[in-house]
Amino acid sequence: MRVLIGMEHELLRYGLIQLLKDLQPVEYMATASTVEAFIDVVRKFHFDLIIIDIRLSGAGGLTSVFSELEQLPPVQKRVLMCHDDSRLEETESAVERDIIDGTCHSESTLEELMAFFQRILKGERVYLYIAMNGKYRIPGGDNGQELSKREQEVFHMKVRGYTVKETAELLNISPKTVENHRRNIRKKLNIRRNSEWYEWGEKLSML
Repeated sequence: MRVLIGMEHELLRYGLIQLLKDLQPVEYMATASTVEAFIDVVRKFHFDLIIIDIRLSGAGGLTSVFSELEQLPPVQKRVLMCHDDSRLEETESAVERDIIDGTCHSESTLEELMAFFQRILKGERVYLYIAMNGKYRIPGGDNGQELSKREQEVFHMKVRGYTVKETAELLNISPKTVENHRRNIRKKLNIRRNSEWYEWGEKLSML
């Protein structure tokens, strides 16, 4: 596997390198701590996996990075690492334009990141939650809307096979409230068929 990591934070970058080496043999790995260095490296070498820190600084910022990636053949897996909710519009734009194949979060656990990269390397698209003051933003969701903490709990129980009644009892809310939450989730994620619940569950690493 050939890897490029565009990230200024040395400790975080080192941790990712060790994690990836545990997942697959690495043929070679390049790092870039600025936008300029990233663009220079990505033009010179071919990579199977590219990881970009949303905070990567330099001329043009992420706009320059995304513009460069759009000119490359989409043969490599591309991941954007996020830190908070301050740049969600850029993240969602990259998802909608098919520039990136997944988003992870710097506060994700080691187990979550391991599972995330395993699925990315298999060719799946995976978008981990981005925490926002007790709510969850779903990249690619209808109008970029948020799932509240309660909606996230109801969603999780739905894809785990719990009925409305069972969910209501476990969350100590009424069945009607559960149905309302499910209806709101369907609207926000544009879910039209039952199978799409499980597709979203896979995308969000909930299954």
